[in-house]
Formats: sequence, C-alpha cells, structure tokens
Amino acid sequence: MVRTEVDWQYTAERSDRSSLSIVNGTYWPRGKMLGGTGAMNGMQYIRGNRGDYDEWEKLGNPGWGWDEVLEYFIKSEDNKDSEIVNGYDGKYHGVGGYMSIEIYKDSNSYNEVLLKATAEAGFKQLLDVNAVDHIGYAKVQYNIEGATRYTSAKAFLCSVQDRPNLHVMKNTLAVSLHYDSGNSVHGVNMIVQNQFSLRALAKKEVIISAGSINTAQLLMLSGIGRREDLMPHKIPLRMESNVGGNLQDHVYVPLFFGFKRQISDGYGTERALVNLFEFTLLNRSQPVFLDRIDNVLGFVNTKSKNAAFPDIQYLNMFFAKGDLNALRFFNDTGYNTLVLNSLRDHLRQQDIAVVFVIGIDPKSRGRIRLTSANPYHHPSIMTGYFGETDDITIIRYGIRIQQDLFETNTFQNLGAELLKLNLPECYLLEYDSDDYWECYARHMSTTLYHPVGTAKMGPETDPEAVVDSRLKVYGIDRLRVVDASIMPTITSGNTNAPTVMIAEKGSDLIKNDYL
Repeated sequence: MVRTEVDWQYTAERSDRSSLSIVNGTYWPRGKMLGGTGAMNGMQYIRGNRGDYDEWEKLGNPGWGWDEVLEYFIKSEDNKDSEIVNGYDGKYHGVGGYMSIEIYKDSNSYNEVLLKATAEAGFKQLLDVNAVDHIGYAKVQYNIEGATRYTSAKAFLCSVQDRPNLHVMKNTLAVSLHYDSGNSVHGVNMIVQNQFSLRALAKKEVIISAGSINTAQLLMLSGIGRREDLMPHKIPLRMESNVGGNLQDHVYVPLFFGFKRQISDGYGTERALVNLFEFTLLNRSQPVFLDRIDNVLGFVNTKSKNAAFPDIQYLNMFFAKGDLNALRFFNDTGYNTLVLNSLRDHLRQQDIAVVFVIGIDPKSRGRIRLTSANPYHHPSIMTGYFGETDDITIIRYGIRIQQDLFETNTFQNLGAELLKLNLPECYLLEYDSDDYWECYARHMSTTLYHPVGTAKMGPETDPEAVVDSRLKVYGIDRLRVVDASIMPTITSGNTNAPTVMIAEKGSDLIKNDYL
C-alpha cells in the first residue's frame, strides 16, 4: 500500500505486544475516494462462511444468519465463472448483479507449484471457498472485470449516476450530525473543499457509511460514545455508547521461503512496464500488478482436521530473483532497516515466496478514540493485537503447517528453505522453538487492512452494542449505520464482500421501513 492523497493514511499506536519491528506503528490505509477502501484493496472476493453469520444471529441479531444473508451476496454478483456459478446446483452464486466477479488469468508460474505441493500434502483442492466447503486451497475470486478493478463505486454508483434523486459531493468532509430536537438527527454538517461549511438536511433519516474508523470518529464528534472518551474534548454527551470499541482486524505474519532452483520466468519491473503499456494503450487486458500476487489461497483449522470452519488463512506473494522493487510493499508496511536489508540480501540471490499467515478468528479487541474535537485530526487506533494468548498460539500453529508444506517433495525438489531475518531480539531464543516463533510473530505481525466492529450490532441487552439488527443507532432517532463497523465479529476472510452484503441488506431494511 503506497501513501497517496486519496488515502486517509492512518497509523496505529505502537504496542509492546505486536508489530515490534515496524518503526512508527502499523500503517492503516483507508480509501479517501469514491468506492472507499474497495478502490485500493487487494480485490479478493471472500464471503467468510456459514459459521460467521450464524454466530451473528446467535448473538441476538435476527435476520443475519447465513440463510438470510446469502441472498444478498447473490444479489450483488455478476459472476463470470460458469463452473463456479453452476457448482452445488447453482445455489450459491449469481449473474446479472452490479458487481463483476472473476478468477483472473494469471501468468505466475508459482501458482501451479503451490497447487501441486498442497495436493501432495493432502490439502483438499476446492473449486469455490464461497459456497459449502471452506477448508483447503482454491483459486482466488476477485472484484475485477478482465484486467480492471471493479469497485463498489463503479458497480453501484456509476450505474445509477443519472438518477435525479442522486447527488454526489466530492472533497466534502462530514464533521458532525445535526440534531433538530433532543436526540433526533436532522442532517449532517460538512466542510466543502476545506473552505466553507454546509448543512444537508434529511427528510427521513441519516445513514452513515464511513467505515470502521471514520464512522466511529463521526459518531463520537456528534456526542455518541463513551463519556470518558468525549469529556476530555469537551464534546457534550448525547448517548452513552460503546462507539469505537469492539475493534477487530486480521493480523498477518509473513514467512519468507527461498528457492535454490529458479521458478520465475523473468517477471519483474521490466515486464510490469510492458504490461502497463499493453493495459493503457492497447486492449486493457493484461494485469499490471497481480502477477506478483499468487492466485491461490488456503484455509486451515489448526485445532482439528475435521473442523468445518477455518481459523487460519494463507495468502501468497512471489518475488523473482533480483526484483528489488517488489520489496516496496514491505518498505511501505514500515519494517525497520534490519528486516528490509535482510529481504534485499535474500532476493538478490534467489526467488522468494512470501506466505501471509493470517489469524481470521481473533479474540483480541482494540479501540478507536478521539485525539481531538477537530474533525481533521486523526483518531487514535489501538489495535489490541495479541491481547489474547490464543491469537498468537494459532499463528504459531499456522507457521508450523507451512513449514510442513514446504517439506513436500514438490518444494524440496526446488530447493525450498525457510529464510531467516535479522531480528536481534529473537536471537537469544532457540531457533525454530515455539518461543522463537512467538518472538518472530510479535515482531513481524501487521494488519491485513480489515478493521471492523466499532459500531457493533447487537441486542439492546448487549452493553457493547451500538446499533440494533435493523442497523439503527440505539438512543438516537433517525440515524442508521451501514458499513463494516456494525459487524459483531469479524468474518473469516477478506471483508470487502461482506461489507457489500451489509449494504445490500441494509438498503432493504431502509426501504422496508418506508414502504
């Protein structure tokens, strides 16, 4: 992720439990553009699984179980892969929706190596992780059309841009809610182009869809939050609420494997420039960046081989020998010079595969807090990573599973070996011991860019709940939240597809209230 003016450029607070080799705190990019973070994310279309949504319903959110939300996933889709659409009797995917979904046609030779190795290791080979089976390896589905990113703005906004009842304002910051009387919201106060104030009034209600960080900030600036969070900034309290709490994210720890035999067929910056030329000047058919990202993902359960649902996800990247520009990803992540120099030294000598070991069922919770009553000041982000011991234990188990995978004949015939990084704090520990990998995880852990949960959906009896199952904010009239912040628990995979589902279901809830 590269810092640009269309990115909010958030940085989390430093922690003594995680991300220890990241210099200035983990970088949390969020999209500051039409389409939000879906306009700058990895584009992977992953719904999670039945267990995620049935858990939401068990927590007191009727209508949010798997059987109810599935129709909203299907409603959005224009899935271009007929084998996936027709799989499982055609019950799990749709065509003709606004959102284009495809498996891209990559040219990364590492993909076939990985599929062969995972099959040799006994992992189930899945057609579709978004249907019934959730543990195994599969090709990734993406929000793309050909070689083009398909954002939610392109899918849902551009398609209706000529409607007379739609008006989009860019370069406009929502700074607070406007109340007409008591706790009834009547509109939104905004600053346009950093120059003048404007107030938009609502006939029926106001809907906040600003994402897990900005939604929490806007609610708190408007007097909805914990008294102890608002008082230091002299913001009058309108509703005591756990806004900003329940923050969850997927943490990943990267493992680096080198190969004595070359796998790559020359992919690097030079070929990327050729692809860019073809994309921009010819037929927009050649992926510019995705050839560095492996098109195969995996899900495992570290506790039981017979489990139905995973607790670890694996994503992969592949860097060709000598392609030092590829390491910009980790430079932008913020790792210190010892780590970055280690990676450069290894990449000069060999091809490298990077495995992201991702804990997808975190028990740890963080919090968003205001740093100021000034809406331009970034809020404080406390990740809470590894606050619960189980989270780091599962990551350690996930590392062990990858070590076993790279011992298969497929990988050993290529001379695969786990690469050591320069982590002086871990040198005192026995290499490859559990203590070493815990140290490694605490140093190398960082965000997968999936913050959710800061305006938790739950029953009125839940002291942490901010919105009810119809997404209405407790204690405030004419106000609803429709974005990833309402998730009571994070889904088991990338969060863009579930967020689109929340929007689809939320739109029906709103329409049904006024029909």
